[in-house]
Amino acid sequence: MEVNAKTIALALILGGLIIPRSQAQTSAIGAGSQPTAAASNVTPPEGPGAPGLDGPGPEGSGPDGPGGPGPQRRPGQHPGGKGGHMGEGRPGGPESGLTSLTTVSGTVGQLTASDDFVFDGFVLNTTGKSSAAGSATTVKFPPHLGQQVQQSIKSGSSVRVTGFSETSPAGESIFRMTSLTAGKSTVVDTPPALPAPETTAPALVTETGKVADYRLGRDGRVNGFVLDNRTVVRVPPHVAFQLTNLAKKGSTMTVQGYPLPLRTGQVQLEKTNVLRASVLTINGQQYLVR
Repeated sequence: MEVNAKTIALALILGGLIIPRSQAQTSAIGAGSQPTAAASNVTPPEGPGAPGLDGPGPEGSGPDGPGGPGPQRRPGQHPGGKGGHMGEGRPGGPESGLTSLTTVSGTVGQLTASDDFVFDGFVLNTTGKSSAAGSATTVKFPPHLGQQVQQSIKSGSSVRVTGFSETSPAGESIFRMTSLTAGKSTVVDTPPALPAPETTAPALVTETGKVADYRLGRDGRVNGFVLDNRTVVRVPPHVAFQLTNLAKKGSTMTVQGYPLPLRTGQVQLEKTNVLRASVLTINGQQYLVR
């Protein structure tokens, strides 16, 4: 009996030690499975440098700094560009990237020029088995290639032109030349030479004549006048609009202006005196062109 009493007493002592410890472990596990009120109310850090969905660093940064508001920039995109294409972000240029080149063959038709009579294209009457065969294509090239192209072709010449098709701002479908082969001559579109520094100021020229006709730009707006001595007077469109009421056909006009400079490689299809007007005198009244 005495042995049994000791055994029971020992069991009670051990049970008193084990039960509180197991309850403490159960409470700890329960506390770890549910977030506390403090943890559930944590607000992610904000402000410059805070990581977001786009990740920290320059990529995925808005205009207000890394992680800031505003449109996100993709890797490889230049400021102001539209995507990670090669050569993008060039000022004033169209969206750039890989462009498929094609080669067309045919005979040269009419030579074409800019509003200032500078040679910059020709009509190609295509031949061969392509879908464009038998049609007329307007080929355009940079004006600084004018002398080279003029020395290589003439109306009726057989040529091969490599380039790509595009639509001009006026909505005209054109073929932009990258290279041209005519017989043994080849012209490749290369960057223009740097202009030589001007050592003297441009000379001011004065011309007097009667208004023979108005000049229309490719957009259909008046951009100048032709005098009866074949001088072409160029003025901004907003000035030309005013002058159509002041300078009727037959009106006498005195023009002070500067001759059109031809850059290296450029050539006029028709030798024409083109003046950029600075001062006009109409019916005894002088007007400053601005």
